Amino acid sequence: MGEPKQLLPIHGRPLLESALAAACDSRLDEVVLVLGAHADEIRRSVRLGRARVVLNPAYARGMSTSLQAGIAGLGIQVRRAVVILGDQPDINAEVIDRLLDTQAASGLPAAALSFDGLLHPPVVLARELWGEIEALQGDVGLRALVRAHPELVAAVEADRPGGHPIDIDTREDFERLAADPA
Repeated sequence: MGEPKQLLPIHGRPLLESALAAACDSRLDEVVLVLGAHADEIRRSVRLGRARVVLNPAYARGMSTSLQAGIAGLGIQVRRAVVILGDQPDINAEVIDRLLDTQAASGLPAAALSFDGLLHPPVVLARELWGEIEALQGDVGLRALVRAHPELVAAVEADRPGGHPIDIDTREDFERLAADPA
């Protein structure tokens, strides 16, 4: 996009702040923010709330390295983690808490949002699945993992039907969302 996507202004604040606010307002015990490219600029420009920053020096090798850095940054007492993408401004604390509750009640090691039957992040992952993250390579994230093992994932129906969550992957995505007065 020619600039750090995390800092694109959406409804009066940097895009990343929406995801951080949702995480910080949820029942999560700990919030870890993984930063790679433009880490110093992002730290200066975004209100981190109670998030602790973990740096990913290998970010150029793809999304898998950020997942691995985040998991490695968690303490041994942590039994499960929620992976939230920084470019999904429609995720809120209630969604995160609902994912946590659903995963705990289901007895399954994971929970994810379901949009018209297709699983998407955010994803709750019990520690028993963290080895799967360590095996990922390149620009691969959890979407591939949960779709490869749907029998391990409790699905939480998204409040907003329409096939997929709002995320910002292109300049057109940003311009469409920025024009929406919501």
